[in-house]
Parts: sequence; C-alpha cells; structure tokens
Amino acid sequence: MSNYYYILSSLPQLKLDKSLPEDDLDEAWRLIQRNATAEDLKEIAWFWQRNDLYNLLETWQHRFLNYPLRPLRKPYSIKTEDILASEKDVDILPPLWREFYLEHKEEMIHWTANEMDSHALNYYFDQLALKADPFISKLFAFEREVRSLMATFNTSLYSFANKEIRYGSRPLHQQLLKGKASLSEKQKLDQPFLQPLLNALGTKDPQAITNAVHQVLWDKADALASAHYFDRLALLNYCSKLFLIYRREQLSANKQKPFLGDLLEEALKNINHHD
Repeated sequence: MSNYYYILSSLPQLKLDKSLPEDDLDEAWRLIQRNATAEDLKEIAWFWQRNDLYNLLETWQHRFLNYPLRPLRKPYSIKTEDILASEKDVDILPPLWREFYLEHKEEMIHWTANEMDSHALNYYFDQLALKADPFISKLFAFEREVRSLMATFNTSLYSFANKEIRYGSRPLHQQLLKGKASLSEKQKLDQPFLQPLLNALGTKDPQAITNAVHQVLWDKADALASAHYFDRLALLNYCSKLFLIYRREQLSANKQKPFLGDLLEEALKNINHHD
C-alpha cells in the first residue's frame, strides 16, 4: 500500500502561476515512481502515455510527412530513436500504442497530420474511458469536451473553416457555431469555467488561451478530488497538475527556439522535391 502521506508531504507544492526548475519536476516524478505502488503507477501511467502519444505522433509525422523532429514531451517512456526503430521492431512500442500502430500502419502513411492526430487521440480517449480510474477518465472526458468547445468556437470565427464538421452535439456547440458566445445565467451557473474560457478565446492570444485552459483543467482536478488530501485521489490530482506544469514549462522553453524557421525550411525542401 502506498504511503500517501509520505509521498505527498515530500513533493514540492505546485502552483499554476509559479515556475519550477525542470530538475525539481524530474525529482518529483522520480519520487512518485519510487514510492507509489504498482497499482497506483498503472493509473498514473495514463498521464505519461499521453506524452508518449504526442511524441509518437510527432515522430510519425517526421517519418511519413517529413516534418522536423521536435523536442520530446516529458516525462515519457520511449525515446525518439526507439520510436524510429519501431518500424522494424514493433515490440519497442508501449502495449497501448503497439496495438494502435499494428492496426493502422498500412493506412497511416496516407493520413494528413490532422487525421493522424484525430485517430490517435480518439483511440487514446476511448481506451482511457474504458480502463482508467474514474478520476482520470472524468478529468480527460472534461478536457475532451473543453477542447471540442474550443474547436467549435474557432470554427465560427473563420470563413474558411468547414462548418459541416461537428465537434459536439450539445446545444452550446450549435450556439457557438452560430457565433453566439453570450451565455445565459443558467449556463454561467451550471458551468462556471465557460465564461473565462470564452473570454480568453475571444482575445485570440495563444498565451491567454493556454493559461485559461490550464486553469480550467487545474480547477476541475481539484473539484474531482475535493476533500481528498492523503489518498490515491490526492496523488492522482497532484500528478495531473505535475504534468500541466511540465507542459507549461516546455511550451515556454520552446518559444526560445526557432522551430518556425525549421518548419519553413522543411516545407520549401518538400516543395522543391515534388516540383
């Protein structure tokens, strides 16, 4: 049995508006791995398996679409060179993504980047809904809904967007698709996260939107683990926040690197090649 009090009292306090050195994040992750039970780690794995997914997608897009390689999202269980080697030895892949790859490897080479993302993410969310702890499945189901609302909102803003694509069937989706972002008092009361999220989306500022999404997910995790302080739910809540902080710090670090130039150079090479 995990000593939840020892683990959680030994970990650094996490705040969404406070940066932590990557070494501190890595040490927190190692402490959890050393002290949590196998059963707990099986549930926690859903967080880093998502990082594995994004790392796999970006490496597959490099292989099939000639996209430049990007830094791996941390923490992860499989390195870039192993992902590339999996073409010859599929057993290198984690079981979840080995099944997906074997099922789709023939058609994957014909997918666009968006299709690849969509198929893999849907597979991940479907598996998670069936197998994960209720805290995790509810948290990720909520995130999936948030992101579908964001997609619907963005579709309403741009004339070139395909209005036939449906990201959700709830009345709110239809309301947003028609460009009606004003919420009723009941909607504000039932879903208090909506107004701050829509306000951030309305700014079209990537940083403001990222901050709003992270805050919404942070608050949802706290709500799901309400009144749990030193048990499995508290540990899963901490892990959800640890991975948000990891992602925020990596996004900040990536801004300092000229990836846009790499993407443009690769695009020009592809154009020349196909011409």
